[in-house]
Amino acid sequence: MLSPRWRKALGDLRQHGGRTALVVVAIATGLAAAGTILNAWALVQVATKEGYLASDPAAATIRVDAVDDSMLSLARAFPGVRDVQARRTTMARAQVGGATVTAMLFTVDPREAVRIGAVTWENGAPPADSTLTVERSSLDFSGAVVGEEVMLSVGDAPPAAVAVRAVARDVGLAPGWMEHVLYGFVSPATLAQLGVPNTMNELRVVLVDGSLDQAAVRALAFKLRAAIEAAGHTVRDVDVPVPGEHMHAAQMDSLLYTQFAFAVLAMVLSAFLVVNLVTAMLVGQTREIGVMKALGARPHQLALMYLAVAAALGIAAAALAVPIALIAGREYAALKAEMLNFDLSGYAVPWWVITLEVGVAVLLPVIAAAFPVWRGCRVPVNDALRDVGIVGAGLGERALRVRGLPRPLLLALRNTFRRTQRTLLTLGTLSLGGAVYLGANNLRAAVLGVTDTIFAANHYDFTLRLAVAGNADSLEAIARAVDGVAGVEAWTAVRASLDHGDGTVGNTFVITAPPAATRLLQPEMEEGRWLRADDERALVIGLALQRAEPQLRVGMQVPLMVNGTVAPWTIVGVASGGPSVSAYASREAVSEILGVRGAASGAASGASLVVKSAYEGEASRLDLIARLRTALAEHGQVVSASTMLSEAKRGVDDHLLMVVSFLGVMGWVMILVGGLALASTMGLAVLERTREIGVLRAIGARHGSIFALVQVEGLTIGLLSWLVAIPLSVPMSLALGEAFTRIMLPVPARYAPDAIGVVIWLGLVTVVSVAACAWPAMRAMRVPTAAALAYE
Repeated sequence: MLSPRWRKALGDLRQHGGRTALVVVAIATGLAAAGTILNAWALVQVATKEGYLASDPAAATIRVDAVDDSMLSLARAFPGVRDVQARRTTMARAQVGGATVTAMLFTVDPREAVRIGAVTWENGAPPADSTLTVERSSLDFSGAVVGEEVMLSVGDAPPAAVAVRAVARDVGLAPGWMEHVLYGFVSPATLAQLGVPNTMNELRVVLVDGSLDQAAVRALAFKLRAAIEAAGHTVRDVDVPVPGEHMHAAQMDSLLYTQFAFAVLAMVLSAFLVVNLVTAMLVGQTREIGVMKALGARPHQLALMYLAVAAALGIAAAALAVPIALIAGREYAALKAEMLNFDLSGYAVPWWVITLEVGVAVLLPVIAAAFPVWRGCRVPVNDALRDVGIVGAGLGERALRVRGLPRPLLLALRNTFRRTQRTLLTLGTLSLGGAVYLGANNLRAAVLGVTDTIFAANHYDFTLRLAVAGNADSLEAIARAVDGVAGVEAWTAVRASLDHGDGTVGNTFVITAPPAATRLLQPEMEEGRWLRADDERALVIGLALQRAEPQLRVGMQVPLMVNGTVAPWTIVGVASGGPSVSAYASREAVSEILGVRGAASGAASGASLVVKSAYEGEASRLDLIARLRTALAEHGQVVSASTMLSEAKRGVDDHLLMVVSFLGVMGWVMILVGGLALASTMGLAVLERTREIGVLRAIGARHGSIFALVQVEGLTIGLLSWLVAIPLSVPMSLALGEAFTRIMLPVPARYAPDAIGVVIWLGLVTVVSVAACAWPAMRAMRVPTAAALAYE
């Protein structure tokens, strides 16, 4: 048998059943949002530790001319090196179902297992000769089907039919669907079938000390590079990633942290409903509290009873939210894992995460209820027994003095502000939801503006990548002879690294090299100027490169390693660009570095053709691409891949807007919590004014008038939240813009909210207000007059 005070506590919850359910749903909503993000983060962390790190990823990759046994022996004996393994990476073309996609083929020595960056072979064995094993993340994107053949070709070698025999997973690769690359694993014999040397050209290294930072790993890797070069080998470049971190991990962590911050905010705002419920219970039981205290109840005994009620709300919310968070968290983590190329099967949310969620669910309502309980339980006995209920005061009474408005409207405005503190809390909750919504809408517009700016610099329609670089003038002449070509330029590109001057260089980046007098590329300059024909080794860097190497400034002369040679280059400008680290130089300067004879006289090389079409429409441009392929092939130039500019822009937009959508989801969660808060506030307001409603009914107020009275009160709060959310969206937009800049790429600050977004938010908050007030209004409308006048 329960003691009387606990039976009373349960009775209070039943008496306020509607609001109790509302509070539980609100807490569960916030907790489910925060729990989903926390569970996803925990699962991704577990997969990173047990999946990615367990694969023993390479600390450094050294690309060389050819790996032989002496090089392997030298590297294995090098101080600080734990293990090395040779691999070859080959760029190819794959024809699948009539479509041509870029392929990246990986080959290891078939006599040994893949130890560094371990690959999971789903059929249990590495690829056999004349077969292709496709990496899982690029299977759907490429259209490859196990059991069917694909045509692979490298350079100008004829295509060879290779059967897809199995699927593998390599957690160290960025997803193929994201990179638009078909990843495949082939044997050395298959490489020979494709006309490619079957010697390995990459040395993958892991170190004894796994705690070294990137700078320390880079220093050791370049000492090894020097030793390899001293042994007579040619080293093309050295790549040192952030130790133990997947290439997309930083972006995913930043996104999850940002979302988690908003989810916690939504959960904290949901605690306001606990304050509402407990306040309603205490207001309705002021005389009962006085009686209990007169019979000897101590304030701490009363406080314990009401705080236990709050804890019960948390337990109920946890029972509802934790299972939802577990399911949603796993689905969300699966999406994140797909972006990281992980497999989450077999991993479970750690027990401490679930314990934390339950603990927060129980403690949050208790903390929220602490102040109203403390205040309510300390009311003197005499004051409690003489309690007369709600009285008008403050802004509510002053609203009645406004002239020229109908009396029902004045009464609704008076009711809105009679409980000023409660109104402000409800207003703040809805306004924050609106600010996040408007901020996310601003961010979407900013991102689209940035991508428009990036791609507006490209005054061409598609790119043709050549298997082997050719003479630029000849390539352009061939293309101009094809009907429908409105403009064409031969571009080249080279990989470069910044020489730090201490024996190490930075990670490689691509220098895109159009003609100095290009008309098909005009990027927006952030600082400095664009390239000129009389420049010698002039460099325009992208913003992403400047972020990666903050010391780079306009006017600096920097040593760059290009094609194995270190030479000084002068930075003449900074251009806005995409998220990839890149730079620009003139085709003539790069061709001279690559050793093309007569480059200074214009006989530069071109590795790709960028083409402006005279036709509109994708079908016409695809036909032009086919005719250009044929014309180039007739002159011995093989096109390895083609890329439509519109497709590239869609891909970038989709990737960036996906992140914006993830952030925008938090705005919807907060709007939902705000709507529940408004419903709770209006339910409490109707309860407190039950006698007033009875009086209005007694003097002739109709059902519609009572219903409208409550709805106008809710709409007033909703419209005020709309107004408050507009200026509040300014700091929210800046915060979201900063978060997105850290996650993906810089976006400009947008201070004024988008006009369309403001109008949509007005309609949305109106719908939320009407929906939130519907049940309280119907309840007020149905209260019998006699019962309302007799209400205690």
